[in-house]
Amino acid sequence: MKRAFVIFVLGLLAMGRATNAHALALTPANTSCTTNINTNLSGSALRGILDGCFDVDAPSLDLLYKADVGAGDAGDSGSFASSYSTAFSNTTNDPADALISYVSGGAIGCLECYLVVKDGNHSPAQYFFDISTWNGTDPISLTGFWPQQGAISNVAIWGVATTKTPEPATLLLVGGGCAMAALRRRRRLA
Repeated sequence: MKRAFVIFVLGLLAMGRATNAHALALTPANTSCTTNINTNLSGSALRGILDGCFDVDAPSLDLLYKADVGAGDAGDSGSFASSYSTAFSNTTNDPADALISYVSGGAIGCLECYLVVKDGNHSPAQYFFDISTWNGTDPISLTGFWPQQGAISNVAIWGVATTKTPEPATLLLVGGGCAMAALRRRRRLA
């Protein structure tokens, strides 16, 4: 009985790790929506632009996560700021690449989510991506933005979201419940 329980729990852990293995890879070529507006947009202004590109259903969009180049994790903002971390790369001051990673805590469950990649000093000033199919825990890999002519200044996730329990935690909860049920049954039979 113990051996079956250990195999069951290890299988759940392995399944949980496998569900988080694929990065969402985005490049400038993956978008059909850009703007030359050189400022950070409010939720209502952003919604107006996105509605022309993606047919947005939400009446308003909230800032879920934002990371600025050079600010480190302490500069992250949005309602999920503590759940994610962004590493900017290619060069320190003029990054063309970024990796948004889930760290811990509540994950974004996208009902309707959009990623904004902003430079502001070049054309286009901002790229927009519909990431509503993103699971909230897979990394988002951004590559090739304004190479040799600018840099990513910030990345932001806007949308209508719910907090969801990441898959590994869900599987551990289910596994823990099954283990408790098995132990109770075993004690009752003994």
